[in-house]
Amino acid sequence: MKKLILTIAIFATLTIPALSQEKAFVPATFGDNWFIQLQGGVSYTISENYKDASFGDLVSPHAAISLGKYFSPKVGARLNVGGWESKNYYKIDNVDGTYKIRYIQTSVDGLLNLTNLFMPYKEDRGFNFIAFAGIGYAHGFKNKDRGISRTNTIVPRVGLQADFRLNDAMNFNIEVAGNLLADNFNGRQEGKKYDGMIDAMVGLSFNLGKSGFEMVDVVDPAEVDRLNSQLNNQRALLTNKDAEINRLKTELAKKPEPQIIVQETKEVKEETEVLMNAVVVFRIGSAKLEQNQDINIFNAARYLKDNPKVNVIVTGYADKSTGTAAVNQRLSEQRAQAVANVLITKYDIAASRITTKASGDKEQLFPTDQWNRVVVFTATTK
Repeated sequence: MKKLILTIAIFATLTIPALSQEKAFVPATFGDNWFIQLQGGVSYTISENYKDASFGDLVSPHAAISLGKYFSPKVGARLNVGGWESKNYYKIDNVDGTYKIRYIQTSVDGLLNLTNLFMPYKEDRGFNFIAFAGIGYAHGFKNKDRGISRTNTIVPRVGLQADFRLNDAMNFNIEVAGNLLADNFNGRQEGKKYDGMIDAMVGLSFNLGKSGFEMVDVVDPAEVDRLNSQLNNQRALLTNKDAEINRLKTELAKKPEPQIIVQETKEVKEETEVLMNAVVVFRIGSAKLEQNQDINIFNAARYLKDNPKVNVIVTGYADKSTGTAAVNQRLSEQRAQAVANVLITKYDIAASRITTKASGDKEQLFPTDQWNRVVVFTATTK
């Protein structure tokens, strides 16, 4: 019993760090990584006088079915239902022989993938070595021939499983499990505290739905906080800039318009570009629009509505201090398209008036890296 408790404690100790170290994997949804396991094999019963019997006398058939799920590449659980027969040896007054106890057992097992615990995770790895420990409940049926009534017992259990990947949907496995039974499980009590049963089985596991785990880069929370602080500072600067621009516009509106005497007019048709007073700022590595940037898109949309003959170029940028050129090019495209979608869907600006461009990190508009994670509006007229 002490050895069993020690084994379970070791398993629990290993499981806790396994859970805490899954920082590099996207957490699985409830419907992911489920499996059904079908197994068949033999059981060997360790009970009274078992040493006096031959090995084959105490071997009996065993079958099991399990439903399980992996919560991370290292940790999972399963509900196991198994049983069949337990062969027991008796020796009374120089009369000996074997008898059978039919039983059914339900267990809940915790699974620990030892391969993924000590090696980097690979979704298509051909072999995994898995340890498990659990607790079960066994019901022994009556044996009228031996005058044995039905029994019930709690069953602690531990085991190991060798799992071989056949394809994306199916695995082959070999499993050995040890079960600790109450002494009266086989209808006899002769001074021992416990009986035991060893199961050896082979089986197939069938994956249900999506299986495997997505790897992501680990981000230091302190670095995220530092970058967020810098971003907030830049947002404050932009807010102050917008306030100053609005103040100047108000003062300009109050000034009387100058009188212009036109002596000679000449029609000139040319294309001009005007940098609109709106810049949309993004978080590092993101093309998601922040709520506090809505006012900048609103200003651009209002300008376009006030000037129906004006079109707009929406250009996305990325800072070259982070990411590769290819990643930054794609990110700037996504940023420009996200802003254009808002102009079209939310503010009813015709798509024919909008042109999207992406400069990636080839052009840096501003001297500070963080300022270049933006979308800039350029108004064009003909």
